Amino acid sequence: MMRLASNLTIAAAIMTGCIGAAAAQTTPSVQPEIVRVDHPGRALFTANCAPCHGTGSGDDGSPMLPGTAALAAKYGAGRPAALELRNDLPAPVLKLFVRHGVGAMPGFRPAEMTDAQIGLIADYLLANAQAN
Repeated sequence: MMRLASNLTIAAAIMTGCIGAAAAQTTPSVQPEIVRVDHPGRALFTANCAPCHGTGSGDDGSPMLPGTAALAAKYGAGRPAALELRNDLPAPVLKLFVRHGVGAMPGFRPAEMTDAQIGLIADYLLANAQAN
């Protein structure tokens, strides 16, 4: 069992490095300036989503945070990488991603984030996208 855990840890480290390197090569180094609206969902987004999906550079010197970089690599110029500029994430769609996770993003249980909180975050994202 220890060997399996060790192998999984090594595989995860290799994949993370490869994904990070690929995202860094395909993502722009300049992110748009975002006007953030005053909304109850803003604090929830800041606390729960922005550590990976916010704007700004990563602590490792990468030009984007990992979630934002992954979306930039996935969508290119087709959609904004910054969630705060997206107007296509209504509560049911956001809830699907939050509950089940996607890629490296873990799922969040209702005890960690309620449906009402997900709804507030979705409302904030829409209000913010409209303001920008």
